[in-house]
Amino acid sequence: MKDDSASYYDSQEFTDLLASYENMMSEGGSVYFDSMDIANIAEYYTISGDLEKSDVAVEYGLNLHPSDPDILIAKANNLLIRGHREEAAVIAESIDDPDNQELLYLKGELAIATEDPQTADFYFTQAVELSDHDPGMLNDIIVKFMDSRHFDLCQKWLDLALLQSPDSRNFIELQADLFFDTGQTDHAIEWYNHLLDEFAYDTYYWEQLGRIYYEKNNYPKAKECFEFIEAIEPTFTSAHMMKAGCLFNMEQWDEAFTIYKSLLDEDKDSYTLLYYCGRCLYEQGYYNEALTYLTHSREMLMLDPDVPQELYTELYFIMASCYYRNGNTDNARTFLYEGLAIDPDDEDLRELAVRILPEDEASIFTDESTPRN
Repeated sequence: MKDDSASYYDSQEFTDLLASYENMMSEGGSVYFDSMDIANIAEYYTISGDLEKSDVAVEYGLNLHPSDPDILIAKANNLLIRGHREEAAVIAESIDDPDNQELLYLKGELAIATEDPQTADFYFTQAVELSDHDPGMLNDIIVKFMDSRHFDLCQKWLDLALLQSPDSRNFIELQADLFFDTGQTDHAIEWYNHLLDEFAYDTYYWEQLGRIYYEKNNYPKAKECFEFIEAIEPTFTSAHMMKAGCLFNMEQWDEAFTIYKSLLDEDKDSYTLLYYCGRCLYEQGYYNEALTYLTHSREMLMLDPDVPQELYTELYFIMASCYYRNGNTDNARTFLYEGLAIDPDDEDLRELAVRILPEDEASIFTDESTPRN
């Protein structure tokens, strides 16, 4: 399999070009650059996430080469990224260069932005043909259709790319990602494993596999994937979190707590970690210790106005259960009612109401068929 992740921007030629441009900018001089060089510098800054530097390069280039198509295309791209679609479209339509592959690609991007994937496909086809089926452009088209969730067109272009470059690591990875995004998990597993045959230390592939097995409720297999990541990159926090999730779902409460607690030491006010620490202790019968974490979790939740109400419901159920099992009926009732106020139809809370409340009071939230313990 060919590792084709390198691009022109990784080349020594571009490194020297960028250094020359940046030296000029830092020293305040003025140096002549070819229009395509300026367009490439602007695009490099754009894909690096530095739009302000890209804008500066564009304006410098237009001073040297007024109305140059490639520099104008770079300017339109920046406008489109910022959401200024109409302004970008005006620039695109002002360029009279029908055989410019970058212009055709830009028009395809504009079509996607207006939810017109078929027109985008039309422009992209012309652009690719003019580029002599450039792999970089094929990659960009596939990603555009994937990001916009036009999966049928994404698969069409992937078929073309893989036919042209069947051993391309990049296209194989994109195919695996497409299977992942469209829920074709068995195919995704096969393709990620194919990648791992040659790139065994790429944590991204292990993480994707782990997530698939996790969603399949195959927690032992998922745990193995996250352990591979830990061996490769010991500081990979999300792998620790996912491994703890596997242990949690396998009801290995003590091991899960150990991981959650170690992560909490680095992020002491995380309401998620506080909740899971409390939940693991609750499941082991350590109700007082659990309440310490759960109470702090509630305090942190209340500071975040965007927290979904469902999280409160789950938290209040566990807190009410802890107090009930500790014999603190008053506090148990308090948190039971807090939860039922949010979701009176929650089954766990309704069942707990039967245990905690007098029969006439519990009947408000339950029907007569609900068994009492």
